[in-house]
Amino acid sequence: MSERTIDTLDRPFLAMGYALALLLAALCLPARAADAPYDQLQALAHDMTFRWAQLHPIAATQLGIPGYDGALDTPSQAEDERDLKLVRDWEARLQAIPVTGETLHVRDDAALLRAQLIGMERQYTVYMTDRKDYSGPGNAILGIIFTQFQRLPISGQQGATAADVRAAWANITSRLSKTPAYISAGEALVTQPGHLQGIVGADELAGAPDFFNGPLTQAAKAQTSASDFAKFTAARDAALKAIADEKSYIDAHASSWPENFAMGRRAYDAMLRDEQLVPFDAQTIKPMALDELAHGWAVTYWLQNIARVRGTPFGPATGGGLAPGGAALIPYYRKQIAHLREFVTVNRVVDVPSWLGNIDVVETPKFLQPVLPGAFMVAPRLFSPETTGFYFITPPVSLAAAAARLDANEDFDQDRILSTAAHEVMPGHFVQMSIARRNPDLVRKIQGSNSFAEGWAYYGEEMFVWLGLYGDRLDGRLDIAQWERVRGARAIVDTELASGAMSEPQAVAYFAAQTGFTKDAAKEAVDGIALLPGYVIAYTVGRQQIDLLEHDYFAAMGSRGSLEDFHDRLLLYGTTPLSIVAPELLDDLSKPLSEVRAAAGAQ
Repeated sequence: MSERTIDTLDRPFLAMGYALALLLAALCLPARAADAPYDQLQALAHDMTFRWAQLHPIAATQLGIPGYDGALDTPSQAEDERDLKLVRDWEARLQAIPVTGETLHVRDDAALLRAQLIGMERQYTVYMTDRKDYSGPGNAILGIIFTQFQRLPISGQQGATAADVRAAWANITSRLSKTPAYISAGEALVTQPGHLQGIVGADELAGAPDFFNGPLTQAAKAQTSASDFAKFTAARDAALKAIADEKSYIDAHASSWPENFAMGRRAYDAMLRDEQLVPFDAQTIKPMALDELAHGWAVTYWLQNIARVRGTPFGPATGGGLAPGGAALIPYYRKQIAHLREFVTVNRVVDVPSWLGNIDVVETPKFLQPVLPGAFMVAPRLFSPETTGFYFITPPVSLAAAAARLDANEDFDQDRILSTAAHEVMPGHFVQMSIARRNPDLVRKIQGSNSFAEGWAYYGEEMFVWLGLYGDRLDGRLDIAQWERVRGARAIVDTELASGAMSEPQAVAYFAAQTGFTKDAAKEAVDGIALLPGYVIAYTVGRQQIDLLEHDYFAAMGSRGSLEDFHDRLLLYGTTPLSIVAPELLDDLSKPLSEVRAAAGAQ
């Protein structure tokens, strides 16, 4: 997810589809009693992943599992009941796998699957988001069609053929043609529509015409035959009408819907404990966040004093210079990412894998800019052969104006671009997730711990100050201090909104005061926090857990340890909760890094 926002195509080869069908058939069989617990856990993870993808084609596309890109399911009460039964069957299957006496890794795999299944079950028994978000069906379509558009094969590149391109467009057209029925069925499930879900979702739906009639149609016209393009436009128009009707209904009724996003303190703490495997609750997170907030303010005042004594301003003059505007901006971003790669190599921060894919810097599509105004990264999908990630940026309307107001949400100078790119790309999300997706242990491969992913990216921000990335310049350091305040304020708002202790207007006022955000930017941030409880605390708790693990590592390794070795080891356990990673990493210190790396498939 975007750091600056809150703050996401496979070719359907016949042979792969046939192999997958055989795999699914095999996975539906009960595990043999003679199978080792590790093998039983792997089989269960396969079933949870591929069976779910078969039943929910949008999830399959998100994961990069081929064969489902033209399909949609039919949301219904019966489908929910079927899914809940399936989840509970998997829970019973997990419970029957004997892991007592097994290695720490095997016991941890069982704990990870248990946490995942608890979260899946609670979607139907506690959170019930499909009953509260009237915009959910339309936005699911908008998001997944964008993913397919983004991953369109290009004939002659990476083994793609003209037939692959035709198949990809046939899938998009097929999915669009099924959209009206999908949206209608999904809307029928919304029995408790929420006000905030409606107004935020409607803003995103408003961007559908721009994307569908713009980039999507332009690409279809250029890449399809006249007859296929006619089929596409008919399906597109029907989908757009269904989305427009959904938005119109929300616009007409949302004012009468209640605010029902707060889950309550008990459910919030249970989510952190049972699903995220975070060793903190709301009561312990709040003082952590206050300390973070206080430190961010203190650093801000220290930097202001330095600037006053020097007689220099914040902004481009002390941030490496104003970034270029227009067509030169994206190449400038690429240059800064290349600089980061050189910096982490020379300073032995992390060993960047030689096999690492490319990161493509692109402008955020206009339909996404209202809901994702800042930079964000989309990693290669877990089960796709693709290795390219996308780093999306929304260029400021005026770089100079953004610099004049020191806008925290717009990277206007070199050092602010470096700070965000370090978080999102090098050595942050792109590097970490590219390594994690290679793990041969399927349980680890499918993990998506926010506290690990965001904790790792956040941990690096202050580290780069001390390692000298910004030299003696001030503006990048000011940006990092402000974002430390943002993280502290977000964590406080998250715990208070989820429990109902703060209303949305109270949270907006508090957030704006603590971060310096405008009222509109603060409202956008707070609304995102309210609708995704438990996400933004990941920065705060994840960074602290990594800081403490770093100390434990050096206490154990002494002079044999190094920052690079610690980081390289840390990235080899998947995007896995740090409460799981820490004991395993320390347990593996007796092994050479090469052995741990080989076990993680990252050699």
